[in-house]
Order: sequence, then structure tokens, then C-alpha cells
Amino acid sequence: MKVYLSITITVLCFTILISESTQKMTLHDFMEDYVELAEKKFKKGDKEALQNILAALPDLAIPEEKERWKKITDEALESGKLLSSCKNCHKEFKKSYKKTYKKRLVEIPTELLKK
Repeated sequence: MKVYLSITITVLCFTILISESTQKMTLHDFMEDYVELAEKKFKKGDKEALQNILAALPDLAIPEEKERWKKITDEALESGKLLSSCKNCHKEFKKSYKKTYKKRLVEIPTELLKK
């Protein structure tokens, strides 16, 4: 009985940890609620939030665009021109993403959701 209870508690705790490590939302909502705030912080000299988002952003792309998203974000991170990533990605993908994937939910790591 004790073993069964221990296993049940362990599985429950693990499930809670996994479910709280990401949050589902649309990419648009993530951009408006978190990326815009990170951009404002960046303009005031705090680069960390935007750097973390750019490093994770390619994982939110659809598979056929992931490689290109990674190239754009890597170039921005290497050059230090972080806002160029936003502009380049929007220029290349915004229309097609809006048209096809606007309501698509993506799993956002909770560490990127700090305001």
C-alpha cells in the first residue's frame, strides 16, 4: 500500500511540474504580451529578456520555417542588433503566418513569461 501511494504521489508531482513548465497561447498573444515588453526593456538597456526570447523563438516556428527563424535570430544575437531580428522575421513571415497560423497555439516556456 505504501509503495502504491508513493508511486501515485510521484507521478502526480511529475505531472504538475511538466504541465507548469509551458503555457499554451497564440504566437500573436505572446508577441504582444511579452516580446513587446522585452523590446521596451531592451531600449532601456536591459538585454536579457529579449536575448532569452530570441534564443527560444525558433522552437515556436512551424517545422518548415524553423531553420530560417533560427538563422534570423542567431544573426541578431551574434551582431547584438536584437531588434533587427523582429524586423526581419516580420518582413519575411508575418503575412503568411497571419493567414495560415494566426490561431495556432504554441507552447511557451514559462521562463519566457516573466514580466
